[in-house]
Amino acid sequence: MPITKSEASRLARRTGMTLEQFTWSNNGILTLLNNENTKACVFLLTDSSNKDAEGLCSVYDIRPKGCTTYPYVLDKNDQVILDLGCPFKESFPQPTEDDAMTLLNLEERLMRGE
Repeated sequence: MPITKSEASRLARRTGMTLEQFTWSNNGILTLLNNENTKACVFLLTDSSNKDAEGLCSVYDIRPKGCTTYPYVLDKNDQVILDLGCPFKESFPQPTEDDAMTLLNLEERLMRGE
């Protein structure tokens, strides 16, 4: 999940973690790490890599914008799609024009390095 620099700063302040503990840089864009054991986001509290395992987001109240729109993502042509990697994609309705605007605005902020 790509995150803005301001989101990363907020997460670092609230969790006491360094950026290196929860992000990696993908062509200059900060991206959330996954837990090596569970393969889930480092902020998801779970003990299992099973897709049906229960878990709780430990930063839910300050989660990044991309997390609030997931599983809607942009494809290579900036079209909003349901993430093919989401194991629950069948549970979500097709993306709307509002989803597209939200994700395009987020992408623009990421590209500007905000």
